[in-house]
Formats: sequence, C-alpha cells, structure tokens
Amino acid sequence: MRRIKEDIEGLDVGLLVNNAAVNRPGALYVHEADGDRLARMVLVNVMALTEVTAAVLPGMLERGRGAIVNVGSGSTVAVPSFPLYTVYSATKRYVQHLTRCLNVEYKQKGIDVQCQVPFYVHTGMLSPAIKATMRFPAFVATADAYARDAARWIGHGTLCVPDASQQLQWFLAGLVPDAVHDWYRLRQHLKHRAILRPKLM
Repeated sequence: MRRIKEDIEGLDVGLLVNNAAVNRPGALYVHEADGDRLARMVLVNVMALTEVTAAVLPGMLERGRGAIVNVGSGSTVAVPSFPLYTVYSATKRYVQHLTRCLNVEYKQKGIDVQCQVPFYVHTGMLSPAIKATMRFPAFVATADAYARDAARWIGHGTLCVPDASQQLQWFLAGLVPDAVHDWYRLRQHLKHRAILRPKLM
C-alpha cells in the first residue's frame, strides 16, 4: 500500500477498476480448505480492494471527479447461495455492499462508484475442466467481449450486469425458487469438487 500511494502521488487517477480476485480454493467444503489459502482469498478480494480504493479517493475528492468500478460476481446477485465456493461468494457480497455504501457517500462529490457483476467469463479463473461441465456455453462471455460491454456501462448505475446474455441469465434466475437454486448449485459444485479436488488438496 505504501508503494501504491507513492506511485500514484501526483497522478490524476480518474478511473480505478478493482478486478483482481482469487477464487481458489474452490469447490470445497469450508472445513476441507487450507486456512492460509482462505485468508489469502479474503486479503485479495476484500482488504486489497478496500485499501486501493481508499488510496485513490483523496485525489478524486480534491479534483471533484472520478469513477471506481468494483468487479463483483453473479454468485452473489443471481442465486441465493453458492455452495462449495462459499468464502469466495461471501467476499464478493462484501464488494457489492461496499460499492453501494461508497456510492451513497461520494456520488454528491463527483465520484461514481459502481459494482459490475459478471457471471461466467472465459478467464484463467474458470478451469477447462469446469468449462466442459457447463450446459449453456453460449452464456459464457469472452474476456474481450465482456471488457467492451463493461467499459460502456461505467457510470450507469450502482449495480449492473454489462453483458446482454448474462442479463438474460439474471432475469431467468429470478424466476426460479431459492430451494431449486440451492439444490442445483450444490449438485453442480459437487461435480466441480470431484474434478478439482485432487488439484486443490
């Protein structure tokens, strides 16, 4: 954090995108996960995001303008639970709530704070083995396509799902009862666990 503060001193940071995140260990029950890896996940997904945001806010306040985009997750807005990825989805819920509160605090000061919510995107966080189990691969956005859509949505709402196919997923998910979501997600994530467990343990 000291280095970041030194590096941005004197820079006109107009846009901050908090996109760094860790989702491993994933597809595990909490009692199976290594405590140090869980702690690292919380440090990256929660503490680092919070501290970097705090570091750029003084300059934005001084200039009276700026935008902060926090990348959340569909695992916290579209479904009632995300079993076996519990700590990851909990950190993303924090991101969503932090964003809303910061937007209330800073909107009148010329700073827009937004949480963008991707669902599945073809990135290194999504293993090839898990991609192979997906029923609707057309709903998985490419990183480039998602980035283009995400850039267009900056400044348009506190919470948004930039990709059109993922907006449709969000709408359809809202029609499904919570108990069905819970049953389906646990079933799918147990399949993930069977695929990934040898690598994660």
